[in-house]
Amino acid sequence: MIITLVEKEVAELNYTFTHVGASKICDNCSLKKVCVDVLKENHSYSVVEVRQKEHICLIENQPMLVCVVEEADYIISVENQKYLENMVLKRNSLNCKEILCENYDYCMSPLFDKTSKIKVQGILRKLNCPLNFDLILVNTRKVDKE
Repeated sequence: MIITLVEKEVAELNYTFTHVGASKICDNCSLKKVCVDVLKENHSYSVVEVRQKEHICLIENQPMLVCVVEEADYIISVENQKYLENMVLKRNSLNCKEILCENYDYCMSPLFDKTSKIKVQGILRKLNCPLNFDLILVNTRKVDKE
């Protein structure tokens, strides 16, 4: 269970966000430890409980609510091979410039680089790739780099 602060405007069950890091303004905030320090940079989280306690964010004086979040799964494409549930692997990046392709976001997510490790949670389906890559869509979790 991770307790953090989420903007009141969007703090609702199942809201998903990606933590992109702290602002320099956060260094002067007494709530930094529970707001941004508990979250991993470039990881996504989903709100599972919204509490009524409200705080004001120093960045834009906006109200924030205390929320319970959990790390969210990612749906991405990987090259088709035999995958087992809970298998950890390095995601090889694809060389794709087909930005209008319906699968582009699955293949070229900015949250994953060449060294990103993922844990396969489940296989969803085969993808139809216009460049003839043999791809499948998988549900994954990010694994921290060691």
